[in-house]
Amino acid sequence: MENYSDWLATAEGLAQEASRAVMGFLGGPLTTERKADQSPVTEADLASDKILREGLRKNFPRHAVLTEENGLSGEPGSDYVWLIDPLDGTKAFAKGIPGFCVMVGLLKSGWPLLGVVVDPLEGRVYRAIRGQGASHSRGGKTEALRVSARREPIAMPWVVSTGFPEAPLARARALLPGPLLPPINSVGIKVGLLVRQEADIYLNHHPVSYWDTAAPALILEEAGGRFTALDGSPLDYALRPPFGHGVKTLAGNGPLHDELVRRLAGVFD
Repeated sequence: MENYSDWLATAEGLAQEASRAVMGFLGGPLTTERKADQSPVTEADLASDKILREGLRKNFPRHAVLTEENGLSGEPGSDYVWLIDPLDGTKAFAKGIPGFCVMVGLLKSGWPLLGVVVDPLEGRVYRAIRGQGASHSRGGKTEALRVSARREPIAMPWVVSTGFPEAPLARARALLPGPLLPPINSVGIKVGLLVRQEADIYLNHHPVSYWDTAAPALILEEAGGRFTALDGSPLDYALRPPFGHGVKTLAGNGPLHDELVRRLAGVFD
């Protein structure tokens, strides 16, 4: 029987190493290039990617590895596929502001099995194994994670990414009367707000990729929340290029998720 706790510990160790490498670039001159989709990539992204990709390939030679920067490699028929986002929130990192992290997730037969998110700026680590709950560590202290039980919309803080278009945001604000937190980059960082009970809803305005969601979605779900497509359907991880969900997403603490799906259905029309 596989010891997934050991697998998670290996992934977490590599994510911590990658995070230290990332922080070595913070505040210094960065060479930023544009990928085909016009998203930025820096030396920090590539250094983190190398540590994670090579470390996972070494420790799990029979597994496949899919990274944002280098695509799919490894055992093509494996039931296990590691998903790497070496620097989620590159724009925030390049500006030297909060909103970036390192994320590693693992799929088993197409479903997230375990994941780790490291926020190097705040020294936070989030982790989860399916069916075993989620936890958070900071400053040498580790605690189990549980989303809030708030279910009155006016009392439910919510968060969006930077660059959220103005017209849909205005419609969403009319439908979500709770406090709107300052926008921030990185799926992992925003999910961190939910599992720490600082926010209850995360509305995403653009399609995201497998490596953006595998780890944080599992962490949120193991903390009692939900992470779905905006229409409420489960996220699909079928391994076909371009390895993206192709949909806007909605995450939350759970109690009102189906109602929020209905309420927000036309917000981007």
